[in-house]
Amino acid sequence: MPSQPRSPAAGVARHTFPATPGNVQEIVSFVTNLAAEACLPTEKVSRLDLAIEEWATNVCRHAYLGGNGTVWVAVWWDGPTLAVELSDEGSPFDPTAATEPDISLPLEERSPGGLGLLLMRRMVDEVSYRRDGHRNVVTLAVHS
Repeated sequence: MPSQPRSPAAGVARHTFPATPGNVQEIVSFVTNLAAEACLPTEKVSRLDLAIEEWATNVCRHAYLGGNGTVWVAVWWDGPTLAVELSDEGSPFDPTAATEPDISLPLEERSPGGLGLLLMRRMVDEVSYRRDGHRNVVTLAVHS
């Protein structure tokens, strides 16, 4: 029987990163290392890795419109659920409201973009968004 995810002593692990493309892998590693330490199944850690990479890349490339910015990351466990909150003070963008691309169309008939958000949505069990003051707050959750 697999181990249940464990809660860190403080309840939440937090880290702040400069929002640059060069920091995407650091953001991903911060989250996936905690997920692995929490005994999240390997398949779930791999799926979370892809979702975090997609969202962090979008934030680092687009949220601050070429300017400097920050990505705040918080990771916590609630029973069998591991949740990751990523927030930024970039332009408002709700990934849950974005239209999914029609992947049934032939490639030459598709509009560019949108596949990364589709991937992110399908890799995790839950995606939520809220605008909190000047911040975009995206929460990705996986259940063990």
